[in-house]
This record gives sequence, structure tokens and C-alpha cells, in this order.
Amino acid sequence: MEISTESRPRCHVDVDAEGVASVQFDNGRLNLLTAEAAAIYTETLHELQWRDDIRLLILRGRPTAFVGGADIKFLKDAKHRDIDAYIKGVFALCEQLRALPFPTMSVVSGYCLGAGMEVATVCDIKIAAKDARFGMPEVKLGVPSVIHGALLPGLIGWGRTRDLLLSGRMIDAEKACDWGLITATVPAESLEDEVGTWRHELLSGAPQALRNQKALIRSWERMPTQDAIAVGVEALVRAYDTSEPKDYIEAFLRARKRA
Repeated sequence: MEISTESRPRCHVDVDAEGVASVQFDNGRLNLLTAEAAAIYTETLHELQWRDDIRLLILRGRPTAFVGGADIKFLKDAKHRDIDAYIKGVFALCEQLRALPFPTMSVVSGYCLGAGMEVATVCDIKIAAKDARFGMPEVKLGVPSVIHGALLPGLIGWGRTRDLLLSGRMIDAEKACDWGLITATVPAESLEDEVGTWRHELLSGAPQALRNQKALIRSWERMPTQDAIAVGVEALVRAYDTSEPKDYIEAFLRARKRA
């Protein structure tokens, strides 16, 4: 599937035999997240959401920029209604990514700024080349960082959130990994090997169990601890409505016996 015309942002999608959806956001060298790009990407992800054959989504941008953020020329001339529509479009894109029922992995090269950093960090697993650069530079453009910037304290803590948002500075991939903003970073030449390792790990789990676990994690974000524990117990019991526990436990025991 590919949604594109010659002059428009493009979203390339390929789903392989193992159920891995490879998605690339493509909007020129800087890979700017325009309103049109956000709408196209959101529509594509929404279509993928309902496919039962997908077990993992791997999201990439371009080598020069995962997503370079908003178009500064647009921001300079935008009216209230333009900004309102744009921010709602970026919010919809990030929420659509968060709503996908299967695990998601962002693969970051180059610049990952502003709204682009929000897109990358709402994915479940975040892998970056060491040459990647992360930042939320909105204050340098006269506006605050908003929407999914609100998730940053849960990832990196309040102190580092203040550092990143108040300074507007960029940080490298190693610092982003040390802070907990991303999952792992490797040299650019090893990036696809690292993606392959994580792909193998994520495909080794039972498909329905992974979907159930992701749904639980999402619900835990909004619940008091005691409620989250109760919901988790219910989900564990419901898992036995399927054959997955029996099948995967038997496979585990066979593998251990061979070892």
C-alpha cells in the first residue's frame, strides 16, 4: 500500500509474511511534518490498525531526518485557525500510533525534532543511530512544546523534561538513551542489525498475549495502582480463553529439554 502523488508527502507500507509492517514517512530531505503529511500518515496507520495479520510495526523516516518537525515557514505566517488545525492533526497522528494494538518500533536516523520527536517517542520501542539528534526547539520559535510533550516526565523525569523543553537544545542519541528517551542506540552501520534483534525478540512472544500486554500498559497509564493490578489479574485469567498459554508453555518446555 502506498498513499502518494508526485508532489505530496508519501507513506510507504510493506507487510511481510511474518506480519511485520514496515512503514516509512517520506516528505522530502528534512521530512517535515506538515498538516497534509500528518493526515496522510494518520489515515494509513488507521487502516493498518484493523488488520489481524500484523504483529509488529516498524516506523522509519528518511536517513537525513526521522521527522524534522513543523515547517517553520508555515509557523511564521499561520493564523489561529491554522495552528489549531495543525496541532490537532499532529495530536491525531500520535494518538493513532499509540492506539495501534500491536507493538511499534521507531527507527531514528538524522534529526528528530519537535513533533517528530513526539512521533518517535510514542512508539513502544525506540532505536536510534548514534548520529541521530533529538530536541524540542519550540521555545526558540516563540511557542511552547505541547500535546505529547506531556508524556516526557514519565519517560525522562521532570528535571530532564525541564532541561529539554526550557532550553530547546538538541541532544545526541547516547544522551537520549542514558535519559531513557529511547531504548537503544548503535552506530549507523549497525542500525539494521539492531532492528533485526528487536524484531526477533518482539516476534518471539505470543501474538494475542502481546496485544493484551500492550492494552494493559496503556490502561495502567490512566489508573491508580490497585485498579491496575485488578485489571491485570482479569486479563491474565482471560488469556486462558485461548490456546496460547498452553501452546507457548509447551514450546518453552520442549526448547528447555533440548538445551
